[in-house]
Amino acid sequence: MVIKRSKVGGGIKVSWGAEHRNGKCELCHIPFENFDTGKRDEWGPITIKQCPQCGGRIGELISRQTSIEAPEAPACLTPPCLWQYMRDALFYSLVCNYHARRVAYAEANRNEEILERYRTGEPSPQTIWQAIHANIKLTCPVCRKYNVDPFSFR
Repeated sequence: MVIKRSKVGGGIKVSWGAEHRNGKCELCHIPFENFDTGKRDEWGPITIKQCPQCGGRIGELISRQTSIEAPEAPACLTPPCLWQYMRDALFYSLVCNYHARRVAYAEANRNEEILERYRTGEPSPQTIWQAIHANIKLTCPVCRKYNVDPFSFR
């Protein structure tokens, strides 16, 4: 029996990242409006990157968005290849759901004290079970606030 393998093109992979910061210094918490050095770029806004008083970065981190690569198309039509693609697609959807919920939670609680993992997205889930677990922890307000494991039953 001859197995024919299909070939797929390389495609384009796009990767990007973005940070959303508020208008206060990370170290001294002075509002950004208090700093005006007169430096402006061609678009008009003030282009200050550091606090003139303490040297800290302007803007406390609210949330960090990341791009996630979609799973590659299956290379063949055999059941193991299709099964692996289905597992990868499930993992991809769970991780995308986690990051969407995480960013929404961080944006909604921008002035509150929350865990840094919800602001940065690191560490990101690496397995299907970790992704399911992370989504459940984001749903449960007690688990989010106290960083407890909902499956420990203690």
